[in-house]
Amino acid sequence: MASRPGTVSKILWHFTGGPVWDDVTNKQLNELKPAKNGYEALKSILESLELRVGRYREIVKVIVPEKRRFDLKTKEIHVLKNHPVTVKSMPACCVADIPLQHIEYHSNRYGKIAIGFHRDSIVKSGFNPVMYTLEDTALLNSIYQGYSKVDDVHPYSAISETESVQDDIDKIIEDNDLDGSVDTSSVIFELEWIQTAQETIDESFQNFLAYIKTFDTTEFDSIYCEREWRSTKNYSFNTDDIAIIVLPKEQEGERFYERFLKEVNLPKTVTIACWEDLIEH
Repeated sequence: MASRPGTVSKILWHFTGGPVWDDVTNKQLNELKPAKNGYEALKSILESLELRVGRYREIVKVIVPEKRRFDLKTKEIHVLKNHPVTVKSMPACCVADIPLQHIEYHSNRYGKIAIGFHRDSIVKSGFNPVMYTLEDTALLNSIYQGYSKVDDVHPYSAISETESVQDDIDKIIEDNDLDGSVDTSSVIFELEWIQTAQETIDESFQNFLAYIKTFDTTEFDSIYCEREWRSTKNYSFNTDDIAIIVLPKEQEGERFYERFLKEVNLPKTVTIACWEDLIEH
């Protein structure tokens, strides 16, 4: 039997450390969180038996050749040329398909505290590999084009912000001396149906974007090689789904491996490994 490729693992990892998140730029910084934060995050995950959706959102920036925008004050539609658009995905929880022999390489970015889950469990829970793409590409623009056409539809473009659909239609009938007995319920129904459909499409698009990972040309050796999987839902698991837990013997003055063995009670079937023995041997 041929050996498995060195880029694929049956264990998918969730590192509990990682870069500090900057709310201003919506990006991960180069600065790592303190190791004690990663330790407490690991304990919290194990206590709840749940990997929760985090704060991270994919920020996708595209240039749209034409963008229609409705002005509520003037009731006019303006066409913007080469308009920059920033779209946020739904938040997601993440794991990474990293073979054990490559774990140390990623510790510079994500720390040395991690929990590994069996791939079968991850797949059954609805995780999916992300699609990697460079920023500002024709591909990203083409993905957004179809959605932007739907986003350009304004079912209530003739309706003011303060008036209801029915009130506005009644006003149009009165102002134009139209037959007030005309049944407008079907018009209202269709407008509301379009709005509901638009909201559904918007939610689906944000969900789709959660599975796209953008990176720039300086990140081939960091982000691009992570082989990330994501889910837009919390991942509930049991201890049988855990393949291995890894902690450093000592880091930043804390003896995490020793503390963990004393503070956390797990079934003996769960492998708890010391980073230095497993990775840096």
